[in-house]
Amino acid sequence: VRVPGYHPQVIAIRALFLLTGAILGVFYPFLSAILAERGFTPAEIGLAAALASLAFMLAVPVWGHVADVVIGRVSALRVGVVGSTIAVLGLLLDVPPVIVVVLVVIYAAFESSLSPLADALAVNALGRSPRSYARVRLLSSLGFAATSILAGRLYDDTGFWPAPILWAAAAFGIIVVSRWVPDVARFRTEEFHAEAVVERAARRGGSFALVLRTQPRLRGLLLGLGLVHVGMLAGFTFLALRLLELGGQPSDVALSAGVSALAEIPAMALIPRIVSKTGVRALLVVGILLYAASLVAWAFLADPTLIVATRVVSGVGFAAITIAAVMIIATLLPPELQATGQGLYQTVGFGGSAVIANLVGGDVFGLGGAMPLFLGCAVLAIVGAVVAWRTVPARAVAGTMTARQEG
Repeated sequence: VRVPGYHPQVIAIRALFLLTGAILGVFYPFLSAILAERGFTPAEIGLAAALASLAFMLAVPVWGHVADVVIGRVSALRVGVVGSTIAVLGLLLDVPPVIVVVLVVIYAAFESSLSPLADALAVNALGRSPRSYARVRLLSSLGFAATSILAGRLYDDTGFWPAPILWAAAAFGIIVVSRWVPDVARFRTEEFHAEAVVERAARRGGSFALVLRTQPRLRGLLLGLGLVHVGMLAGFTFLALRLLELGGQPSDVALSAGVSALAEIPAMALIPRIVSKTGVRALLVVGILLYAASLVAWAFLADPTLIVATRVVSGVGFAAITIAAVMIIATLLPPELQATGQGLYQTVGFGGSAVIANLVGGDVFGLGGAMPLFLGCAVLAIVGAVVAWRTVPARAVAGTMTARQEG
């Protein structure tokens, strides 16, 4: 049920998104630099990031099923926050490199719950409205931008050791505000008058298999998103190394992430108006093409200041891709399966694609530098735009289970 914007539950959702952005901002943009500070080579950073991405990819479907079917989305979110915080705090210890990698992998497995569960809670509480969701989602970008820039300034003076402490502080805030975040009932197969194929899918593969079997449009959508996210994740991991390689400082890495996140805010504020005129499919494809243009720029630019400036374009592209993907999935699936659906997006976009981006990207960056890596990623993004255009209808329509439930 949609509730008004001044309702305490909506205020809690807004606080949740602000804190979710903040918690990522103090740590995620600096992960590759943190590993480099500990003596990891680009190839080793890529391998560590790939293992973390593999853990992310495997964990997200589990979070979706646990949240939608077993314990509910708010409880699952709290477990993910606590687990990731314990892993991040472990990085304060002077441990061997192999233990650092293990902690990063554990962190990724638990952190993977944050974005899909927050998105699932938001789209359900806000009536799956693109306008309302965009206004809430921009708070995450605001929190990310503010904390990443401020943290980068701090890390210039202190090094990266305060990052785990700042993560823990934001995690405490998420746990507190989650008390007032609304949730819908857990999924019950019998309530959807499911045919035998649906029942078998739910029994054999959980909610993960269920949504793929009953909503075939998701497969093409996820393929297109996966291709563009290879470039996005390569940028997240290796653009920081590129900036440092060109003589930049931790504050430049932070500014790069912060500028991108700041650009997302006005873009997300304007997206509802754009969607009403163009449709979600066009929004998604334009966002992908903007990100591809940014990747091409990163392949050729050798000035940290100019690279940071291009993050305005990549931020707008990221905003368009994120809002479009979340809202298409929100339309295709019923409220009771939103954690699973949003988790699938995270699994492919920030899991499987990240494994490829980090594992292959580390070798490519180490051998050939930024140009072959980012140009190759730009080509994949363009292919992803074509796949998305051909798969997603001009205006996403309710899928099989949604239509059945409404009928």
